[in-house]
Amino acid sequence: MLAGSGLGAVALVALLVASSASAAKRTPTVPLHVTVNGSGTLRVPGDRAFTCRAHFPTSSHCRHTFYFRKGRRIVVKESPAQGWKLWRWDGACHGAAASCSLLLKARRFGFVTASFVPPGDRLNPYPLGSPATVSDGLGKWSMRIVSSSEQGGDLFVSVQATLSPSVQNSWTLGLDYATFLQTRGGDELATDQCVPPAPNFLFVGANVPPWGPGYVQGGQTVTGNLCFSNGPLTPRALFVVPPTGFPPQAYLDGVPNEPPAPPPFESAWFALR
Repeated sequence: MLAGSGLGAVALVALLVASSASAAKRTPTVPLHVTVNGSGTLRVPGDRAFTCRAHFPTSSHCRHTFYFRKGRRIVVKESPAQGWKLWRWDGACHGAAASCSLLLKARRFGFVTASFVPPGDRLNPYPLGSPATVSDGLGKWSMRIVSSSEQGGDLFVSVQATLSPSVQNSWTLGLDYATFLQTRGGDELATDQCVPPAPNFLFVGANVPPWGPGYVQGGQTVTGNLCFSNGPLTPRALFVVPPTGFPPQAYLDGVPNEPPAPPPFESAWFALR
């Protein structure tokens, strides 16, 4: 019995020593903590992808931790959700390229953040010709920029808008007064400083009291022109502000339509080119 116990003890010690030696030889792993702001996916070749789907305003970011062998070089690749756009990398990655290369030297490597911006954001305006949902205080419209051209210091913008079938009726003046131009210098301009070529978006549709021309029924599509007197300023993008009521206060007061400065965060942005 004693002899057998002695042999068992020796075997156990040998196993523990071997296990310790194996653990000592095992290559340590390095945690890489990633954060995704907005909706998008981060991928590292050979590893599972990590996807975040933002639901503004309740949640806008997700976190995950990858584990890699120390000394390994990895490439983190980004893929925005449909319509979204990578804004920038932060932390161990920088810039706005589609991928980031990292050499995992340290035991505690750190953090990487990828920030995506949604469609219609100031940094990611809706492309020319792409529709977007906006509101005028009475109901929702599907609006898109058809084209834009400059002539004699004025910018003419062709707009097509369809009033939601769930709305009985509205007037184009609501959208006209909610739409502004931002120049590359950061100036905001309203539409009431020049007259666009026909058809004037303010007057398309029927002439129906109490607000006169521009009457549109639910489901109806209208196309017309807006005019911005931008002079020597270079146009950057159009933006539509969220409504504060209908009709707009400037229209009721008969005063110039003052652009908001800065534009509200909830504004919908449209590219002009």
